[in-house]
Amino acid sequence: MPQPEFAAGDVVTVRGNRWNVEEVVGYSGCTLLRLTAWQGNGRRIERRLLHPFDRPVAQKLPPRLRRASPQRWMHALRFHLADRRTFGQLRAAAAASIDVLPFQLEPALAVVRGLASRLLIADEVGLGKTIQAALILAELQQRGWCERAMILSPAGLRQQWAEELSRRFQIRAAIVDAAFLQHLLSALPAGLNPWAVEPVCIASIDFVKQPEVLRAVAALIWDLVIVDEAHQVATASQRAAAVEHIALRARHVVLLTATPHQGDEAAYQSLCGIGAIGDDDPLGFFRRTRMDVGHGQARRVHLLRVRLSHREMEMHRLLQDYTRRVWQAARDRNASDLRLVATVLTKRALSSAAAFALSVRRRLDALAGVTVDVTAQSALPFDCDDDLADAAPLLASPAFERTDDERSALERLLAAAEEASRDERKGAALRRLMRRVREPLIVFTEYRDTLTRLAGDLPDGLRQTVLLHGGLSGRERQSAVQAFTSGRADLLLATDAGSEGLNLQSTCRLVVNLELPWNPVRLEQRIGRVDRLGQTRTVHAIHLYAAETSESRVLAGLVRRVERIQTEADIALEIFQC
Repeated sequence: MPQPEFAAGDVVTVRGNRWNVEEVVGYSGCTLLRLTAWQGNGRRIERRLLHPFDRPVAQKLPPRLRRASPQRWMHALRFHLADRRTFGQLRAAAAASIDVLPFQLEPALAVVRGLASRLLIADEVGLGKTIQAALILAELQQRGWCERAMILSPAGLRQQWAEELSRRFQIRAAIVDAAFLQHLLSALPAGLNPWAVEPVCIASIDFVKQPEVLRAVAALIWDLVIVDEAHQVATASQRAAAVEHIALRARHVVLLTATPHQGDEAAYQSLCGIGAIGDDDPLGFFRRTRMDVGHGQARRVHLLRVRLSHREMEMHRLLQDYTRRVWQAARDRNASDLRLVATVLTKRALSSAAAFALSVRRRLDALAGVTVDVTAQSALPFDCDDDLADAAPLLASPAFERTDDERSALERLLAAAEEASRDERKGAALRRLMRRVREPLIVFTEYRDTLTRLAGDLPDGLRQTVLLHGGLSGRERQSAVQAFTSGRADLLLATDAGSEGLNLQSTCRLVVNLELPWNPVRLEQRIGRVDRLGQTRTVHAIHLYAAETSESRVLAGLVRRVERIQTEADIALEIFQC
């Protein structure tokens, strides 16, 4: 059957609606049509279809005069006025289903006025970076400047991106994973790049970095590439190489992160250089705080000192003796893997005695030559990010000169940890807090093992609990979040790996940290799940810390790191903006 002839400007009828043909691209065996139409709310929508899979019928409509009522005439006039703006004015913001704040318009204005083609939006947590990036996408589409857009994010945020674009801006986006690509390839003719079919693609960064996927993605020129949680790209070589490969072939690049500078100057420079093509391609930088935009809100931070039991103190004493010998061995051999042993065991002990006991058992097994698969604690989906941040690492390198001596020390540690785990004082303090506070709350911990133990120790009927961690599939994560936001659950137990991108300000105002993270940025990210635009109540953050242990030093170190990071960030931003 011969293919019909279409041209830009034609009017066609397909699927019961009339559309204007904006672009025609011919392929072997099919024709790709980009169509537009106006909705009743005055917003222009865009669709793509393939002929002959769809069968558009060209409408040959001779020009003629028609009488219209004043209401219909005004309706049509509004359509045309919406598309007639002076240079640099925004078109999509007024139609967005959200109250856009003035500062959120600045990145989109910079793009449409040609001031920058690469942007780094580094506002504080909770100031709507997703909304600002989506507004840029909507503005470019409204002008016909964006036929193909890619959103790269952690796997757990893909569904949230799709929902925000659909609900706020009426933009349909496809979540592209292995199953989606397989479905497309089975239906498309040979030689057609499946990434070219959807106008807006959302994909996991770790999925796209796979060589066979990256080849197809990088073969296209993207009108807009948005990279969410961009700081994760700057500190991971494979992610950085993949995103850089895509960004260099993009007309516009938007990087989103609340933590552009974490005290690592090399990582900061790497972040600022993503997609750069030369000195004449400046990076548009936006960094606003709540105070800057007039939305500073009271936040109360509470330090809850927990006095440990004699059994727990004995466990920490034995651990201190053990790690002292490990650190000495690490210095003597210049062995970074031994430093990791000491660091991880200390952090696990401060999280919970139960988690620490599991790590000691794994190390004993490793020293005995037993292979331990730590990823078995959760079956990660094929398309999930390579995020095992809340999983227990495998510790195999011997530290003592005599392995038998180390094994004896570890066995004493294991016995002490098992004794201490029978009555953990942090868990008891948390349960007392839950009984006193009659409102939803989020409890953060660093490790899945601790998370599981906390959930198991809760008395029946005390709380309706859901868990959120890096080993959940997208559907499981979405189900857990919906249970908490809908009120079916009033306690969310979460690790950092499972909590990225959560918007819980309308549900909760109370965050509890079971242990202090060693990175102050992570601490701010946790509190930022509820301390966001739209929060109408005072946010309370409660930090539990074990008295007379190394966690007191962690607390002091957090204060010093916050001051140092802020100083280095301010200096870097001043130099960069000059």
